[in-house]
Amino acid sequence: MGLPVVGKAHEAAGSAPFNWFIYGSSLDREAFAAWCGEHGYRLPDFSGAWAARVDGVRLRFDVPSRFWGGAVAGLAADAGAHVEGLVVPMPADARGLADHKEGVISGLAQPLSVVASPLAGGPARPALAFTGADARRLPSEQPPSRRFLETVIRGARASGLSAEWLASLEALAR
Repeated sequence: MGLPVVGKAHEAAGSAPFNWFIYGSSLDREAFAAWCGEHGYRLPDFSGAWAARVDGVRLRFDVPSRFWGGAVAGLAADAGAHVEGLVVPMPADARGLADHKEGVISGLAQPLSVVASPLAGGPARPALAFTGADARRLPSEQPPSRRFLETVIRGARASGLSAEWLASLEALAR
């Protein structure tokens, strides 16, 4: 049984709707739904979500997580790389959910403005991603948590991300 969550996260109201670029464990809807249930949120509506890529960044595994039992992913600037994920259009009042799920509330993560390009083509759009907070990052990158990576791969597959991206994630698991 989860603890009841009240306060900033549930009361937070964003100023405008936003596009949430999800590239980590939240890609796995089953895991996301379980988290929402434990923390008193409704699972976001994924019906308008679209597969996307953000250029100029790569995954970096330097954020420690007790829950996942090792390092989880953040984003690092890298001009020749990209990260794929899912963009989920969110109403303004869901910003507290995003901040809580990504760890902003606990100081684990910080928001990052990105530009997401639909994998299916079309114009790029601004989105909000989250990455490890500087104060909480490890001094160097570590092997990813196996359980975290398995969850990301399962979610990436279900979200229709590219075969190339899936192969890169699977290579990290070896």
